Formats: sequence, C-alpha cells, structure tokens
Amino acid sequence: DSINELTVRHGFGPMAAASPPNFQLFSLKDDPDGLWVAEDGGDILGFAWSWACDDLWFLAQLFVDPARQGHGIGNALLERTVEHARKSGAADKALITFTFNPVSQGLYMRHGLFPKTPVYLLGAARERVMKALPEPPLRAVEIDDSAATMEKLVEIDRRALGVSREKHH
Repeated sequence: DSINELTVRHGFGPMAAASPPNFQLFSLKDDPDGLWVAEDGGDILGFAWSWACDDLWFLAQLFVDPARQGHGIGNALLERTVEHARKSGAADKALITFTFNPVSQGLYMRHGLFPKTPVYLLGAARERVMKALPEPPLRAVEIDDSAATMEKLVEIDRRALGVSREKHH
C-alpha cells in the first residue's frame, strides 16, 4: 500500500500490484540478515529488504506506513540494511528509487548512498511520446529453467551488474 500511496500522491496513480513473495521468501532463507520489519504492538510499521551477491549489495525495498513516516522508522530500517551490506563485504551498493521522492533520496544520501545514474522525470502526453519513439529492436520470449537459459541469465547479470546472481535464478 505504501508504494501506491506514494505514486498516487504524486499524480501517477497506483503502480504496484500484490504478487507472491517468492523472491522475498528465498532471500529470507538464503540470507535472513537482509530482511527487517518494524512493528509496534503487532502492527507492521515498515520493512526493509536487501540482498547481497558477490561484491554487490542491493536495497530491494524500504517502505514505511505513510501515517508513520517522519518518526525515524525508515532511518532505523536503513541502518540495519546498510549494516547487512557491511557484513556481507560487498564493495558496491545499489538501489533504485523514484525521482519524485526527494525525502527518500535524502535518507539514502545520509547513509552514504548517492545517485550514480540519475533518472530524470519528464512529462508529456503518452500518445505524443509513443508516436516519437522508434520500435525497439527487442523481442520478448518466454524463458525456461534449462541449463542453457540459466547460463544466459548469469551472463546478462555479469554484463549488467558485474555479478552473476546465479543463486537467484
């Protein structure tokens, strides 16, 4: 709900849909030090989830109930996930955040996580943008769990991220 509250508040409408927590469950089993929940009397106030793979630490999610934001919960959760990065020995730290969310960006920067590749927020009517864009030279294909496909995913990850993420496949 937090992500949709944020995107609606900024005029984008809801973007997130509930999905099975398969990767989160895998991560909890693989490396439980990367998952944190803030609660008060059984009420969930927020959560943070990070994972580490070789030299890469990634903050996958950090959300705080909008009604409880501004009370240090996000800071406390981020402190714990950054400690996870330190313990993992990962040299590179990464995350993705919305350009329209300067509060989160400030929180990340206070913890030493600075923008590396800025993404700019531009506005135009969708129809106008779609007409101006060329057809992408890409195609979507269904993947299977064959050894050949897994090897391709490892190679894609190595080229894009610098690590294999093989355990995540």
